[in-house]
Amino acid sequence: MLNNSYRTALLLAIVLGLACFTGCRFHRSSGAAEEAAVVDSLPPLGFWEDSLDVVEGEVRNGETFSGLMVRLGMDDADAYVLASRLDTVFDVRKMRAGNHWHAYYRVDSTMHRLEYVVYENDRVHRTVFRCADSLAVWRVTKPVERQLKYADITIRTSLWNDMVAAGAPAYLISQLAEVYAWTVDFFGLQKDDRFRVVYSQKVCEGEVIDVDTLYYAVFSPASGKEIPAIMFDQGDGGNIYWNDRGESLRKAFLKAPLKFTRISSGFSYHRKHPVTGVVKPHTAVDYAAPTGTPVMSIGDGTVLSAGWGGGGGNTVKIRHNSDPIRPENRAALDSVCLAYRALADSLTNL
Repeated sequence: MLNNSYRTALLLAIVLGLACFTGCRFHRSSGAAEEAAVVDSLPPLGFWEDSLDVVEGEVRNGETFSGLMVRLGMDDADAYVLASRLDTVFDVRKMRAGNHWHAYYRVDSTMHRLEYVVYENDRVHRTVFRCADSLAVWRVTKPVERQLKYADITIRTSLWNDMVAAGAPAYLISQLAEVYAWTVDFFGLQKDDRFRVVYSQKVCEGEVIDVDTLYYAVFSPASGKEIPAIMFDQGDGGNIYWNDRGESLRKAFLKAPLKFTRISSGFSYHRKHPVTGVVKPHTAVDYAAPTGTPVMSIGDGTVLSAGWGGGGGNTVKIRHNSDPIRPENRAALDSVCLAYRALADSLTNL
């Protein structure tokens, strides 16, 4: 018989599965250029590729859509007509050098004719061009599966290496960095720091292509108190990650407002001015970074003023907020936290 903890975890997994983790079949979307002849009985690409010879390659630097089609064997005039019929199905300005294409030819004793070109927009989306007979274009989406996963990563060398060694995708790093940006200094992680994470990932043709949602995480520093991150949406368009005390993770201050090279001057009440030599308070932290480095607020808040601040240069003043979760939602947050902990524990023991 299942114990209560595992039953809770299994129930949560089923709920998440019904809500979020459904695969999708190949889907074709078309514009005015597609003919009604492309029907559901055809293969995913919309034509019988097995009956044709195929050549693969990449878009060259500076190559245009018409230039690519002509290079692959299409007549100049037909390439121009096809380009004029793309409508909203394909934006030729977004064709990128290095992206792959597959050209399909009908070859026999009397002809070597380009029939179709399949352009890979990215790892999920492709665009199919019919280059013979009636010209047409349509989009194809590969099936994407969403999977609920759990990862337990202990820092030995680096977060990247240890995450990959634990079998988790590197995409998870950006999710963790975004959720914990206000509470964890990712430039200062230490050996034996630990992350435990419940998340969902997208898989296409057996390859992880993204981590789309982080549901629950616990950061356990080698020395210090655990910091949980619980996903709970109050429906107000605001913060959705909280600790187990109902405090917003986004309300705590960022460890640094930018990716800095070094701290050029720290906070002090007795700093000697580097130019005048006068000892006076320096109630700020100066960061050195390359020109153009984005600067972020260290926490949510309201902008009070923005403009030239004299000796301080361009200055933005922000009043920071510290709103906890609404009281009527606290019990629900506690229940969600317990359910995620049970799920993490059960996955750990599998």
